[in-house]
Amino acid sequence: MWWSTLAGKLERAAVLDPVVGVAAGVVNTVLPRGKVKDGLHGRWLGHPLHPLLVAVPIGMWSGALLLDLTGGPASRVAARRLVGAGVLMVAPSAASGLADWSELGAFDKPKRVGLVHALANVTSTVLFGASWLARRRDDQEKGRTLALAGTAGLVVSGYLGGHLAYSQGVGMNRNADEQKEPVGWTDAAAVSDVGEGQLHQVDVDGQAVVLARAGGELYAMGATCSHYGASLAEGELAEDGCLVCPWHGSRFRLRDGSVAQGPATAPQLSYRVRTRGERVEVQARP
Repeated sequence: MWWSTLAGKLERAAVLDPVVGVAAGVVNTVLPRGKVKDGLHGRWLGHPLHPLLVAVPIGMWSGALLLDLTGGPASRVAARRLVGAGVLMVAPSAASGLADWSELGAFDKPKRVGLVHALANVTSTVLFGASWLARRRDDQEKGRTLALAGTAGLVVSGYLGGHLAYSQGVGMNRNADEQKEPVGWTDAAAVSDVGEGQLHQVDVDGQAVVLARAGGELYAMGATCSHYGASLAEGELAEDGCLVCPWHGSRFRLRDGSVAQGPATAPQLSYRVRTRGERVEVQARP
């Protein structure tokens, strides 16, 4: 209960907003939207990269702590190497987390929690770095103490990271429960409802679907953005054959709903489209 109370206070801590704004601006300047940032988001994986990378330094530091507690003098060199390797692996993990955090737009609550999550990770990294230096000077007792303090920081950051993922839904695919198998052709709208260059949202068997007409062709995909739940019907069509999310600028290819540019990593549910007389029918692609 204490943990959730702390997280709730952080969500409401508007005093953090000036720091959040400056930090987000710096991250977006250093990491503008493009291939590098998409790589850090995990677009090539189909889900966020950060959870995968963060396990590496945590695993190394946990191994070092286990050697400290059970390995004896013979394990000191191995423990020091694990601590140092973990410190080195923080950089790519932090870059992926900051890339995701900087694309939360107007969602202040997860941005505030994410800032403290990042600061806790910085603190842990500094402590483990100091632990490595102490071990190198053969001050084993100080090295172990600093590593234990760094582990305490990891507990705090780990809880906040879980809160961001499971309570705030950061990084979750907002369409994970959508129907993925074709269920037959379904009437969706009148042909006249969708003009050239226009978007039109309809309901198809309980799923929100956005219809689009570009270059004379009709397209259809799930209307809820997989990144953070925006209505894609409020977005815009781009000249490169993509639908652009109105909240965070994710670009989805009209032809198949795949992600052309992040921060989204999961594709949209895509539909086949056909016309029968004056009606538009759609069918979910497999």
